[in-house]
Amino acid sequence: MGTALPVAWAPVPGGRLALLELGTAGAPTLVLVPGLTDGVTPVTSSRAQLLYAHVPLPLERMRGLILSYRERLRPGTSTRDLAGDLAAVLERRLSAPAVLVAHSLGGMVAQHLAADRPELVAGLVLSATTARADERLRGVLARWDRWLGAGDQERFRRDAIRASVTGAARSDHLALDAAAQVPPAPARAVARHLVLSAACGGHDATDRLAGVAVPALVMAGGRDELIDPAAARHLAEALPAGEFNLFDDLGHGFPEQARGPFQARVSRFLARLGW
Repeated sequence: MGTALPVAWAPVPGGRLALLELGTAGAPTLVLVPGLTDGVTPVTSSRAQLLYAHVPLPLERMRGLILSYRERLRPGTSTRDLAGDLAAVLERRLSAPAVLVAHSLGGMVAQHLAADRPELVAGLVLSATTARADERLRGVLARWDRWLGAGDQERFRRDAIRASVTGAARSDHLALDAAAQVPPAPARAVARHLVLSAACGGHDATDRLAGVAVPALVMAGGRDELIDPAAARHLAEALPAGEFNLFDDLGHGFPEQARGPFQARVSRFLARLGW
């Protein structure tokens, strides 16, 4: 993949988490909050770094701070607990409030972070996420947990691709995965995924959203198999300054599949914030 991105480590109560810093130092900060992939593919991995090195955001004029979740996750960790860890890092690394750019599980964590620590947050960009996990989401999580627990990581990866990518691009991604001969994730990474999956499946921030006053852009894929686009729309409506954008024919991975339109939409939102 070329030169590895420099990984930094930041302390959190009782542990540490990894982070990457990209873009323009001293510029307004976009904080990227990862999804469930941070379980088996944390920011320390070469596969994750390849994605983050080409993230569809305007980092040529902004600073990007990409946070992982804590290295050793405890069973029973909630999305609000994860938000507390990120807040502990941001309060030391931000000189001004940041815009949180958060996908899937990351969007759930960002909801709690914005509610608990509003002084750290200037805005929210939430993709493929919901205010409360439902049976649709928990059903997908359960089968992924089952396959990973049984050691069938290839089946998990390929199902995740099918849920994330639509159209002809899906076949391309499946072929790339088959050709890549991805080595098995270690047991500790699988255990990490299972903790994050449980946090995702137990998420409920519905009673907290009315207090999140910052501007928020909520985006959804019309063919998302994990997150009902209607639930994402309801999230936008529940946020006092929320707005909604639908990528009609795309799935859970629409930020990557529609890189240009996604970045353009985010850039327009940031411009309205004066960024």
